[in-house]
Amino acid sequence: MGGPFGFYFSQTGGLNLLELDNETPFPVVLQPWLDKENLDHASVFVKTTYALPEEPGSALIPAEEQMDPVKAAEYFGEPGESSLKYDTDTAPVKPGTDVVLIASAVSSKPVQQMNVSLSAGPLAKTVRVIGDRTWHRKLGRWHISDPEPFTEMPLMYERAFGGSDTSPKKSADHDWESRNPVGTGFNVAGEKDLLEGMLLPNLEDPKQLIKSRKDRPTPAGFGFLGPNWMPRVEYGGTYDDSWLDQRAPLLPLDFDDRFFHSAPPDLVNPTPFEGGEKVVVTGVSAQGHLEFEIPKISFVAKVTIKNQTTEYRTALDTVMIEPEEGRVVLNHRLLFACPRQFLYIKKVHVSEATS
Repeated sequence: MGGPFGFYFSQTGGLNLLELDNETPFPVVLQPWLDKENLDHASVFVKTTYALPEEPGSALIPAEEQMDPVKAAEYFGEPGESSLKYDTDTAPVKPGTDVVLIASAVSSKPVQQMNVSLSAGPLAKTVRVIGDRTWHRKLGRWHISDPEPFTEMPLMYERAFGGSDTSPKKSADHDWESRNPVGTGFNVAGEKDLLEGMLLPNLEDPKQLIKSRKDRPTPAGFGFLGPNWMPRVEYGGTYDDSWLDQRAPLLPLDFDDRFFHSAPPDLVNPTPFEGGEKVVVTGVSAQGHLEFEIPKISFVAKVTIKNQTTEYRTALDTVMIEPEEGRVVLNHRLLFACPRQFLYIKKVHVSEATS
């Protein structure tokens, strides 16, 4: 099974134990899930891909090429040494909705700094994007160099505040930014000599701009957070000797489903979007802003266990915007209990909800 996060049953692979009837034009996945109470559940996941409209405000239409479900997390570089590009789709449930932007800041002419903004329904976030800068010491004081002009800047956590510092001689003094261990600009307080010429982050919160070498701002970004990054990892529960002796391989009792949210905390809506929410993105296209409404669509799964059929409805739990790919990806999901009965599921019929 490969751990508590399950494995995939789909129309295109996996174990052929049941009939999965997909009436939608989108990929559908069924997977088992064992919760922290050791009760069997199953989740139905529908991944929908839409073409990003060229005209702001135009309706989203299904893309000709649908993105496949992400079975294993994909990174921008080496896992553990780079940030997540796509988080895995194997989460059984998300309490609310994640909103994620995978893009670059784009300007039609060279600029030293600019803003990238994203709003989706009640959520709104702005990141200040700044050209390359370094620390320099002059007349006994630390100064930040003027930003280098740029026309394009990747919105990656590698360019936000964070990173690690293993320069101190004593290993006990080594430290890292637990909110973004792959970032830029982290320096152990007191290591002044190593600060000369050090790069500052390109991405900052306009309300927490770095002014001092001792500043530790919240890393600024729009992308997925790694499962071992703060604050996401706090929801994962406690894996100590007591867990090993009494519960393994079950999830710890203090596991919180909010762990499955992988968007930045300020881009997580605590309850699912219902469709119709307006989305506006600025600063990622030289042609202007992006604007669209999230489609009002959901899906119904009719689940037959033994001889009884029950109907369940999905919730929208992820909105992923990729301007460079010209697409918007919406993840819909539902979770249902089937105590000791997963192997008795005969059929799952998935269709678009009609009301």
